[in-house]
Amino acid sequence: MKLFVFLCFSQTLLCAFVCGHHGRPHDDDHDDDGHHHHNNESDTMVMMATAMLNFSLNIYYHMIDVQPHDNLLISPLSVAKAFALLSLGAKSKTLSEIHEGIGFNKSSVSEEMIHKSFQKVLNIIKQPKSGHELDSITTLFIDSKPNLHKKFLDDAQKYYQSDVMPINFAEKPEALEQINSYVEKKTNGKIKDLLDNLDPMTALVITSTKYFKGSWEHAFNVNDTREEDFHVDENTVVKVPMMSRRGEYLTGYIPEAGCTVVEVPYKGNTSALFFLPEIGKLYDAEKALQNSGDTVFKVMKSRDIILSIPKFSISHEIDLKKELECLGIKKVFSDQADLSGITGDSRLTVSKAVHKAVLKVDEEGTEADADAIGKSKLSPPLNITFNRPFFFSIYSKDILIEIFDGRIINPTK
Repeated sequence: MKLFVFLCFSQTLLCAFVCGHHGRPHDDDHDDDGHHHHNNESDTMVMMATAMLNFSLNIYYHMIDVQPHDNLLISPLSVAKAFALLSLGAKSKTLSEIHEGIGFNKSSVSEEMIHKSFQKVLNIIKQPKSGHELDSITTLFIDSKPNLHKKFLDDAQKYYQSDVMPINFAEKPEALEQINSYVEKKTNGKIKDLLDNLDPMTALVITSTKYFKGSWEHAFNVNDTREEDFHVDENTVVKVPMMSRRGEYLTGYIPEAGCTVVEVPYKGNTSALFFLPEIGKLYDAEKALQNSGDTVFKVMKSRDIILSIPKFSISHEIDLKKELECLGIKKVFSDQADLSGITGDSRLTVSKAVHKAVLKVDEEGTEADADAIGKSKLSPPLNITFNRPFFFSIYSKDILIEIFDGRIINPTK
């Protein structure tokens, strides 16, 4: 019997502007070295943030090595959550590979604490926040034939707020239609017909969707958007609608990476970081920040700038099987998988794992800029224009966890 895991991540509308990357603050003193006992809420969130930082870095940097010339978009939290949910039914080496692969050190944290940390994060991001919507939904489509363990289903609902929907996989066209329709609805129509086939032995499909709609704390005026050049490389220039706004932003230059960083906040305690490398140095800057991300916030200070960034939409699909196997999560995809905690059937394996993200960046915002109007400035503003390849992160300030990571090489693709 095979298990088909389908991970569907959708960022349906990221209003106005996205920015950033892997340099958000985290506490290096809380490495999983066995000296800290995560026995309270604060320790749980430190553990979770550290694990997710490690996972985000590992999967992102593997992706840029494999696809050095492509636009990329991923939700590390969405991927980690789906496989953490799957680990509820995993045993022995299959279990340890999943936990270690998504960033947890099993020598210093219990299995229960891992699931409780995801539970806590999901509860936080579901709380209503002024100015943005952020929701994460996981659904298990279960064949009526296997006898799934009640404990697995109960824990999936308890820790991961998963819905369970019965489905007859024997009726292949109908099953595909049911799953695809569900995903399309949950992603507000942004992802359609993503699942194009089902393995004949499919017993379970897991879909994980994320919806984020944010408003910039200070909106970009649509009347200031102009068509401008974007330099994809030394030989390729494309025309893009370039948004522009003058205001006070946290920004700075990171010498080790040779790039400029700007933080652009959303309403509701979510923020975006944009990284603008020197010309032709995108990959070098990304790799440099892999080991020096802690310097990002140290160099940033509030400055009066004219910020320009292209409007763009990006849709990106990832074969997670390849990515996760490179991070050490291998057994779950093989005949040696032990997922007996799901059905008791030792033949259950993961046959496929797919992740798709959709992102839109435009001018939308809800708060007009009053600060820059009528103020006399002692010096002219600094111009920061994202007219060449850049990368970004969107993260929650509540939990210091990245929601999206990505890069734009060509905003017209």
